[in-house]
Amino acid sequence: MNRRDFLKDAGSIAACSAMLDTMAFADGAEKSGEAPRGIRVRFLGSGASGWNPEWAITRPNMRRQSSVLLDGKVLIDFTACSFDKLPEGCRPEVLFQTHSHGDHYNPLAAVRSGVKRMYVQETWAEAARRAVDAAAESLGLPAPKVLALPFGSPVEECGLRFTGVPANHSTSRITDGVLERASLYLVEKGPTRLLYATDTGGIMGDAARMIGIDSHIRMSNYTRYASDRAYVAEPKAITALIMEATDGDLDDDFRLFVHSSVQVVHRIVTMLKKTGRLKLPECQSVYLTHFGIKYRGWPSEKIDAELPDGLRAASDGLEVVLG
Repeated sequence: MNRRDFLKDAGSIAACSAMLDTMAFADGAEKSGEAPRGIRVRFLGSGASGWNPEWAITRPNMRRQSSVLLDGKVLIDFTACSFDKLPEGCRPEVLFQTHSHGDHYNPLAAVRSGVKRMYVQETWAEAARRAVDAAAESLGLPAPKVLALPFGSPVEECGLRFTGVPANHSTSRITDGVLERASLYLVEKGPTRLLYATDTGGIMGDAARMIGIDSHIRMSNYTRYASDRAYVAEPKAITALIMEATDGDLDDDFRLFVHSSVQVVHRIVTMLKKTGRLKLPECQSVYLTHFGIKYRGWPSEKIDAELPDGLRAASDGLEVVLG
């Protein structure tokens, strides 16, 4: 098979995969008359920092800063360039922040979004409260209530269960002598367990333990670990994964200490599948987001042609249902 035919076939496979990810669960629910299964994910942005986010509105294939909308009601991260990818008439109720870097966190945008509650990791909650209150005062709008969320402590919002866990990502924010900790989020709805992992260099051991995917913790010795150590979740596979690939395919990028490459994500996915800790529904992909460097101006179809099997590039405005 020549390269042109290969790329054509790869594009067809990717399109089929996207259709299945989007339709598989919703169609079954519609026929049965039940509420749709899975979590509906809309990517409001899929890019990293390093360029003017306003370019995404005027330049083809440039990516907005990374943000997702879940089930039409809950945001994870939100900035000023995210508004035009919200569905018409959408009024998000809650915002979960991963960390305070400007390509993920914008107090003015948070206030303008109209969310009522905003969750941040407890190490920077007070700083976030001050910033959001100041933004609300400057805009003459109500301020969302800023809530501190400790790692490993789940909270229910809009039919979804969120658990923040530690990311391998550093910021320079220090509040009252305490260094900010960045968060990943485990999002659960019925049998669906989605891990949203950006920004992070791989998945830390503490995070894996809180989620229930630590390879050291097996059902046979779970009771011993749970009684001896904090934040040990019962072993349970995740069923969906969205993960950053900031470094593209550059494994020698120094940012590997705080970000992930395509190769890192592929190795993590391979290991989790092999050990039964990632169990994707049939035809469902692992989605990559937060693209920088090489891929930031590439269309997703071009990126997909270079990705290993099972990985797909998110794009701004893409909507899928992950189960």
